[in-house]
Amino acid sequence: MTDTMPVEDTSKYVLEMRGWLNCQPHLPKDNIDDNLLLRFVHSCYYDVEKAKSAMDSFFNIRLSCPELLDGRDPESPEFQKVMSILNIGQIQTPQNECLWIWQLNDPGLDNYDYIQDARYFMLSTDAYFMSNTFLPEVDIVILDAKDLNLKMLTKLNLSVARKLSKYQETALPIRLKQVHVINAPSSIDTIFGLLKPFLKKELTDLVHFHTPKSNGLYKYVEKVNLPTDYGGVQPSMAEQHQKVISVIMSKRKELMIQNLWRALPTDKKKVNNSSSSISSFRSLAID
Repeated sequence: MTDTMPVEDTSKYVLEMRGWLNCQPHLPKDNIDDNLLLRFVHSCYYDVEKAKSAMDSFFNIRLSCPELLDGRDPESPEFQKVMSILNIGQIQTPQNECLWIWQLNDPGLDNYDYIQDARYFMLSTDAYFMSNTFLPEVDIVILDAKDLNLKMLTKLNLSVARKLSKYQETALPIRLKQVHVINAPSSIDTIFGLLKPFLKKELTDLVHFHTPKSNGLYKYVEKVNLPTDYGGVQPSMAEQHQKVISVIMSKRKELMIQNLWRALPTDKKKVNNSSSSISSFRSLAID
């Protein structure tokens, strides 16, 4: 899709999105601020019709994922456990990029829980969207696979993986340009092969694998923008994660709302057959 340049005044986009949303009986109206509406328009390069479709998909997919969204108290033992073995970073760069970094610290995968990981992904991204007005031109995902091994295959839940991939591909309001799997072990082909059937080609074309001690990531991301864990000068992943946790805790009340950003249940809504999903992903080659 050709990038559409926005006009200087973004208020017209917000007004149009708000007017459309208020006319959709099957979509929620509460806890949706102007920034969230603008984020969808931005993620779709200011094509309002595509933004409407993406937002419709966003709300409806969330309705279908109670296992990922119910009972979301970040102070619960389940979330505290996943916070203890994962580090998440959300770094804004001078190049108007957002780096979404995931780092697992559980070498034997003894404590890793795939569903809790997915729940934490949803929780942390929701908190980010609630608290951040930054609209990057480029979103880049970096997954540190240093602790992954074939045991991961026993941890995966394919039903959740299918829902999560659909959410990421068709509904998440970001401009995803690249996905980098760093410190990739030899088993990554097997692990990725299991997930690949659930992913669209548009997404798999974005993925780059980098073996341990490789400098390949620096061809795509400026080294100085990375945490010290990866040779950069930004605060460590542990420090980045503490920032993320602070934001989550500051939004704890909102994140615990049972039906946050979910479409109305089927028996209470009129299905809008005109909506279609839209992906804001762009294609890059696998190196």
